[in-house]
Amino acid sequence: MRKIVFITLIALIVVLAATNIWAIFYYAPSLAENPENYSNDKYNLLNPARKFIKQEDLIINFQPLRDYLNEKYENDPNVSVYFEYLPTGSSVVINKDAEFYPASLLKVPVAMAVAKKIEKGEWRWTNELVLMATDKDEKFGTFYKEPSNSTHTIEEIIRRSLSESDNTAHFILVRNLEMEEISDVYEHMGLKDFLDTDGKLSAKRYSVIFRTLFNSSYLSEENSQKLLAYLSQSEFDDYIQGGFEKDIVFSHKIGTSDKEKVFIDSGVVYEKSRPYILTVMVKNETEQQAKKIMKDISKMAYEYVKEYKE
Repeated sequence: MRKIVFITLIALIVVLAATNIWAIFYYAPSLAENPENYSNDKYNLLNPARKFIKQEDLIINFQPLRDYLNEKYENDPNVSVYFEYLPTGSSVVINKDAEFYPASLLKVPVAMAVAKKIEKGEWRWTNELVLMATDKDEKFGTFYKEPSNSTHTIEEIIRRSLSESDNTAHFILVRNLEMEEISDVYEHMGLKDFLDTDGKLSAKRYSVIFRTLFNSSYLSEENSQKLLAYLSQSEFDDYIQGGFEKDIVFSHKIGTSDKEKVFIDSGVVYEKSRPYILTVMVKNETEQQAKKIMKDISKMAYEYVKEYKE
């Protein structure tokens, strides 16, 4: 419960902070047309979100972090990184054009498609879906051990898909969705072309999925919160989470593929009032080496954000 309340508070603060661009396009034209409407606001040309965030948390300077990551990983085509500091939108991108097979990370858009279907009133979280023999997959999760033709609530299936990265749960959801419903999620996030290509994404492009959940721009606040809460319960804590304390809330999704030799972790790190998105993709390395790389990148990003002072 503490984690969920914390996530809610942080989400509210950063949604307000995300109005930087909106403020530029909204306040400036309106001021020019009706300056009398703003005569009572001395700082009407400034970002209104500044009133809700401490100035010391509005970090812009990430050049030292950028320099470290560039020096160490820019020349390595097997590593792609995207870091975004959510209160200000400042970002660091390493090998921005490198694309990777996202593997289990695709479970998040499917869960979003299900939540949208519920918001439309077509399903309910308490509705039950059938587990068919063809859904069963032993690679990730234990859902495959359940009897064939047994029924399970949509909420439980979503939880297993996100928290446990359960393949069987994921396949149940995909089988019960229309392709157009999944495509709608990608189209909202500007990723529609992903479904028409070879199925690969860069770290930067995948990160928009977590930004969409964090800002609750596709789903309602209630459902965005629900999915992020399940993602914060992930049992896989030795990838990016290896770079910071275990008590830091981290809503994330891992993806691995032996065939593609890919290891990926992506999510939102809720460091007090300084949350950020971090996505690290590694390929053609052993799992042990991939975890080492992720821990190094995560540790540097976390310590920079946590310790930064103007």
